[in-house]
Amino acid sequence: MTWQLHAGQAKWLWLALAGAALGVVYPPSPLGWLAPLPLALLFRAVYGVTPVVAFSLTLVFAASFFTVLLWWLPQSLGALLGWGLVAVFPVLVFLLSVMWALTVSLARWWAGPRTWLALPLAWVVLDTLREMGPFGFPWGNLGYFLSMTPLVQVTEWGGVPLLSLLVGLAASALAVWSWRGLLILPAWGLALLFGILRPAESPAFREALLVQGNIDPRVKLAGQAALDWNRYLTLTRRASAETELVIWPETAVSWPEPAQQAALSTITSPLLFGASMSAVLPRNTALLTWQGTVLGAQDKLKLVPFGEYFPAQRTFPQVYRAAFRALGLPELTGRVPGAALRPLATGPVRAGVLICYESVFPSLARSLVQQGANVLVTPSNDAWFGSTRGAEQHFQMGRVRAIETRRWWLRAGNDGITAAVDPQGRVVRRLERFRAGVLPVQFELLSGQTFSVQFPDWLSWMSLTLLLGMRVRWPLQVMKGTL
Repeated sequence: MTWQLHAGQAKWLWLALAGAALGVVYPPSPLGWLAPLPLALLFRAVYGVTPVVAFSLTLVFAASFFTVLLWWLPQSLGALLGWGLVAVFPVLVFLLSVMWALTVSLARWWAGPRTWLALPLAWVVLDTLREMGPFGFPWGNLGYFLSMTPLVQVTEWGGVPLLSLLVGLAASALAVWSWRGLLILPAWGLALLFGILRPAESPAFREALLVQGNIDPRVKLAGQAALDWNRYLTLTRRASAETELVIWPETAVSWPEPAQQAALSTITSPLLFGASMSAVLPRNTALLTWQGTVLGAQDKLKLVPFGEYFPAQRTFPQVYRAAFRALGLPELTGRVPGAALRPLATGPVRAGVLICYESVFPSLARSLVQQGANVLVTPSNDAWFGSTRGAEQHFQMGRVRAIETRRWWLRAGNDGITAAVDPQGRVVRRLERFRAGVLPVQFELLSGQTFSVQFPDWLSWMSLTLLLGMRVRWPLQVMKGTL
């Protein structure tokens, strides 16, 4: 009895350690290809147990994983906005862990002896659902573990879900450890060959200028509109060469500021920049201007939940007031999300703008390319992350958008990450973080649509169909039962 108790405790401990190991190898770690190993320990542990036990085991594994993965949240925001926010972190970890636990327990209940096959399919569906709705939060999706390997090139065919399936199938193969596991080898082999042998991109000759202001977010909150404008105008003028496009970061300046608007006429190249709009309702907007004339605007659609907007704040103002007071925060108000997504055009450039957080949502990039975007642009502000690895995670996830759509991706961050990424996901040029500067880059305008853009979510629907079919008694099985 004592031995069984100790063995049971060891099982929980091993799962907690495996979950932590999974968090460690998440990008920007180059060891993401090892993700199937700790995940296989979870799959092995839940195979043969009841759905209730599978839920509990997965909850421990997932809580350990998300704690390690997202530890930058209390690190960065706690130092910036107050350590009372640390109390909210366990709630987020618990909610994300419950999603994983429900997925595993339902797959175990639904598929029975076919759990080893059901889990990879269920995870594809889960990762797709986690990107949807106003609370979409794709951090931790299995597919991103392969984002820094040659296998990432297959996202042009099936997006991140295809990578999730590869990771999940490999974990199942290791968990069952039988001849069935060998079935995954051809899939990984073909994906690896495609990634290695895919021809390099043609040289790029168009020029853009990415501007990094490196303004402290705490100073920005205090209000210094004129200083912000002066910083970006000065940096841009120093790089006086005329380019196809100049890009400033997210919320680089406040708008409208009449005196500073007049100064834009001195910039002879088209300028795309992020601005805080407050004339009527507070919005996070990307503006495209040329010599001071506004050519187009795009409001941010995907706002960070409980960061840029607060659900039902008007309905429950007293609840939010009490929460802000308990956390030692001022009474915050959210922004208004945009209503539509469309490319911003100047000359031959049709820029698909993904404002900061939006770059981790494949559906937005696909929609822009479907509407004719020939280059992807991200004005961003990751200064909130500080020196934690949150900014690198954000960048590596966004980098996959270039591969999925086969478009150049130009990114300008307040304190970084400012970089140009080619359609194969290679970082062609990158500016050092935490310093003000400009980065001249070359890029190209591309047309055509990948399979992933033309047929979005096809793999998610196929996975759901296969899952539902696992409970169907096919005619051949019925015939065998009657013989």
